[in-house]
Amino acid sequence: MLPNSVPRSYPGIDLLRALAAMLVLAYHVVEYGNWTAVPNAGWGYLLRHGWVGVDLFFTISGFVIALSAFDGLAKQGPAFRHPFAVRRLARIVPLYLLTCLVYLFLISPAMLMVSKAGVLVHIGTHLLFIHNLYESTHGSINGPSWSVALEMQFYLAIMLAAPWLARINPWRLLLYALAVAMLWRFATTLVLVPGVARPIIQFIYSTQLPGVIDEFALGIALALILHRNSSLIAHWLKPSWRHFGAWLLLAFVLLGLAIRLDQAFVFWDLRAMIVAWRPLLGAGFTALLGAAITFPLASHRLLAPLRYLGDISYGIYLWHLLVLISLIQRVPQLAGMWLMTYTVLGTLALASLTWHLLEKPNLQKYKGAHQLPARQSLS
Repeated sequence: MLPNSVPRSYPGIDLLRALAAMLVLAYHVVEYGNWTAVPNAGWGYLLRHGWVGVDLFFTISGFVIALSAFDGLAKQGPAFRHPFAVRRLARIVPLYLLTCLVYLFLISPAMLMVSKAGVLVHIGTHLLFIHNLYESTHGSINGPSWSVALEMQFYLAIMLAAPWLARINPWRLLLYALAVAMLWRFATTLVLVPGVARPIIQFIYSTQLPGVIDEFALGIALALILHRNSSLIAHWLKPSWRHFGAWLLLAFVLLGLAIRLDQAFVFWDLRAMIVAWRPLLGAGFTALLGAAITFPLASHRLLAPLRYLGDISYGIYLWHLLVLISLIQRVPQLAGMWLMTYTVLGTLALASLTWHLLEKPNLQKYKGAHQLPARQSLS
């Protein structure tokens, strides 16, 4: 049995999840709304590169889901797998299916008019959570859904590998994960030559498992350190202004370096960027996760609105593109800040509604006594 004495409430993670969801929303408004006035530097860089919010979600999920699995394993042994799977399915599937149906029937009903075989392929791959693996179905029913499939595949891997992961040295885990992910990304560049292959194809095959296992593993390693509560790093994960400042400074340095490299090179034209840039980004996000865990004021009531955005972040993530596309189709004169404003308002309204009517009741029904609050994962 592993020690289980560390606190299991991390309100700062909700702040991070809010940031990740809003970054992705802002990115899609800029891209789909063709907001050309947004610069590619300073504050504009965050809007134009808000897709990194998905990578932040991956690191958060590595931490939260792994810690939940380790706690379940410590209390129930291998029998933890069944309740773990039930909770994950109950948490993810209802809202995922609802937003897919809304997309099919209200946003893009033309998809239902293709051949019967074509419709079955799209629907079948989405129901099996494998649509992220093929170009034709990658996000074809609500674009952001590709990462939900990737998350589901990660949950399956965690469920199966938890007994092994619970015993491994965190640094050895990072070494293995980094080697596998970088070798995979390097192999994709041999088939999909940088600067020649289409970036969307490179993206699909370099950023699915095992291509992003290093980002998940960074969160898993942090979970192992906290779960065992027996190393110097575990001490630095206790809330205090000193620890918070140190993690935040480290995040600033690592993410600043990642941004500088991204601005200096054309990402998909350079093999070194495809192979080695994401570990740097993931390390920066792991440091940011450390800052969120140690932030002394994370539970302060003044931050409650931001934590609430973390509560509803799964809804924000799945609803925002449906709201955005609907606005562009029906009110084409909306652009720039007005488009951003209406997208945010519409998304928050729908995300809040489904949080209270669908997601929260499911969480309360299936949350086990040993579990972290399930709202602290991507899903």
